Amino acid sequence: MSQDNKSPGENSGKDHNDDDVVLEIATPNGVFRGTFDKNEKVEKVIKEVVNDRDLAEGDAFELYYGDLHLEPVNRPLVSFGLKKGRYKLTLVATGSGV
Repeated sequence: MSQDNKSPGENSGKDHNDDDVVLEIATPNGVFRGTFDKNEKVEKVIKEVVNDRDLAEGDAFELYYGDLHLEPVNRPLVSFGLKKGRYKLTLVATGSGV
């Protein structure tokens, strides 16, 4: 996975292959931008976003594409209709130790 939010233009000039899905994910700690293979499992995407955005790893998170809850998390992105292209998603904290 390559992350678009590391530095401006870091991925500019790179060609994405046909299996790439570019995600912009709203999180409690700001927006995550990254590129994943369309066959990547939702659980791995959630883990990458949690790590990148410094979210509490012990909390439970759910990923949404509009009103569609990407569940179960062991399914690949493409099984939810996320094929080649750019998508806006939302990561929601569902279980907090607060």
